[in-house]
Amino acid sequence: MRHTILLFAATAAALVTPDQGKQQVALMDSDDKVTFRPDNAVQAWWDALPDAAHLLSSLEQRITEELERLRLNDFFALYGDEYHGDREDDHPRPRHPRHGRHGRHDHHGDPTKTIYELIKQSNHTTKLAKLVDEHDEIKQLLQDTEHNHTLFVPTDRAFARIPHHRHRRGGGGGKSDSNANTDDDNDGDDDDKHPHKPPKEFVLALLKYHLLPGLYPLRRIQTHTTLPSELHPAALNATTTTVPSHPSQGNPQRIRAFTLPLIHHTRLNFYTRLLPGRHASNLPAKNGLLHAIDHVLVPPPPQTALVRLLPSHFSTLALALETTGLGRELAGAARRGGGTLFAPTNRAWARLGRPANAFLFSPPGRKYLAALVRYHVVLNETLYSDAYYSAKGQAVEIGNEEEEEAGGGAGGSWHADLASWLDGKPISVDVKSWNGFVSIVLNGHVRVAVRDVVAADGVVQVVERVLIPPHRHGGQGDEEEEAEEMSVEVLKSRLEPYLE
Repeated sequence: MRHTILLFAATAAALVTPDQGKQQVALMDSDDKVTFRPDNAVQAWWDALPDAAHLLSSLEQRITEELERLRLNDFFALYGDEYHGDREDDHPRPRHPRHGRHGRHDHHGDPTKTIYELIKQSNHTTKLAKLVDEHDEIKQLLQDTEHNHTLFVPTDRAFARIPHHRHRRGGGGGKSDSNANTDDDNDGDDDDKHPHKPPKEFVLALLKYHLLPGLYPLRRIQTHTTLPSELHPAALNATTTTVPSHPSQGNPQRIRAFTLPLIHHTRLNFYTRLLPGRHASNLPAKNGLLHAIDHVLVPPPPQTALVRLLPSHFSTLALALETTGLGRELAGAARRGGGTLFAPTNRAWARLGRPANAFLFSPPGRKYLAALVRYHVVLNETLYSDAYYSAKGQAVEIGNEEEEEAGGGAGGSWHADLASWLDGKPISVDVKSWNGFVSIVLNGHVRVAVRDVVAADGVVQVVERVLIPPHRHGGQGDEEEEAEEMSVEVLKSRLEPYLE
């Protein structure tokens, strides 16, 4: 039977509904329940718009739509042994709650109770509470009163949006007999009526990915472009050990944050939205803050997997990685501090012109293509728009701390020369930010079109121009030369000094 599960369906099977009748507290699903003041002109303008797509770049919007359509069977295949635990199949069928009266909705969190106590007491977070109860490490973090945390809370409605994962039928790929026995795993129930649990390691990673160290009120989230989580993947670790001995010794997996200008609606990792309203954001607890979200946040796959997952944007890059063998080499490379992939879109490759592309993807041009691809890869250095990880363990937050402490967002400028995979040939990077707005420029003129596509082994920065290594003599005029199609002769002259 065909899988029809979206990317973030990984947790659907892990849920059962606890007993009802709990006290109603905060964390309401406020998608269609929030009442705004009639004098809020900005909100009135927002309500009048058909959607917010035109406020995003067209490329960013298309990536968002494609990530929302990803399927679970494709997603799990990306991880290999990253989350390899056995799947748990011997669990009861989930019971769905009866929707009756919900009581009052005028709670605003409770600073006398821990984050764990709040999600346990809310009728809107029963499924998340069940997951937390199955993982003592997360439960302890949410009960810890020595340290503050911020939790992104997927509501029960967020989990309800996940389609059920049913079993694949064996035999020939034809249509299954509707009257046939569907208890394929001989556990005494109908396999088509309940999903199966993902690996526990994956669920633990997923829960950590919803938790931020420290306090992140809404204003702070909206003025940042990435956020650190309590998940610390081995590939981002700056040491040579597989797993850091303590989470604080590793670099955190980050969450991409994007807030629509003027509207102040915030998305996390493209597909997850912070729910608006006083019942959903900035909810105080004894040991932190809570924010409700409308979709589950899934830990990202590696860089090369992300490229393969978005063929309408990166099929040419994927072909280049496959043709040169660099995709396998990059996926298997030992990481210390992650890495940065400057990913040219299909449009970027097309800008080189048909003759240049025909040459690069021909047998004689393969070594030139390999050199060109290597120039887009930085190993062991991860550069986000507001953070930097190095192989030596250096982790830098990029921005103006004084402005942030004064109530504004991170701002300022930052420059780095990153050593590429092409003999260490540097890529010049200039980051400028102010109050959540960010500009990233490479080699003085190539702008990052979509920033901070987070990956398990670093970050992908999307560019709409192919980066060409500079002349060995360091001459100027590269910007004008790369603005139009490039002849095969010029391309070869630029790449020949770097051929292996």
